[in-house]
Amino acid sequence: MGEIVDDRTWSRRSVGQMYFPQFLVGMVATLLAILGWTFQSTGSIWAALGWTFLAALILQVGYFAAVVWLVQREGREADEAKPSEGAASPAKMPGPFERDGIIQALISRFFPRLP
Repeated sequence: MGEIVDDRTWSRRSVGQMYFPQFLVGMVATLLAILGWTFQSTGSIWAALGWTFLAALILQVGYFAAVVWLVQREGREADEAKPSEGAASPAKMPGPFERDGIIQALISRFFPRLP
């Protein structure tokens, strides 16, 4: 769980990125609490399951939005941290869509304005 973070090295998890198993345990605990609470309130297992399903859907949408936000933020930080001109730049590798000729041809046919 806890990690010792050194000045020279850092863990991605300690810098605000999401840890899936921890989220999963929290989500299951939350859904069990909602299931018990709604069953106690309504007395109907079907209403409790419906509300629990709705809560699970909301949690999943929120988790997906958070992951998309973190990936977008990481990409923006990588763009801002451009290497200086004197530093050696990494080799230019083709992206996954540029390696496969069929997919590249389809993308260029359907989306001609993309680079």
